[in-house]
Amino acid sequence: MSEIANIETGLNAAAAIGAAAGGPIGADVAEGLQVGEAVVNSVVASQSAHATALDTATTAASTLATAAEPVLATLPAADAAKAKAGLGLLQAILADLKSIFGL
Repeated sequence: MSEIANIETGLNAAAAIGAAAGGPIGADVAEGLQVGEAVVNSVVASQSAHATALDTATTAASTLATAAEPVLATLPAADAAKAKAGLGLLQAILADLKSIFGL
């Protein structure tokens, strides 16, 4: 989230410059700041929604792996190993996505 903090700092600096300039330039800066803030708010909301979705998917994958254990115990060893590897891969992909997007 440091990128968001940097953007907020830049927007605040631009607001101070616009206020100091006043007149039509200040009004243009203020309008631009409103657009910039709307974009930042949208990005933050989107990140939050993605984080929630990934948390839900991670919990579901973990629940699935736990629920599958009794069934896997009845399968031939090779098939059970493939199924466990697939479940492990799903969990690894979800963890990687969280890491990639910094969630």
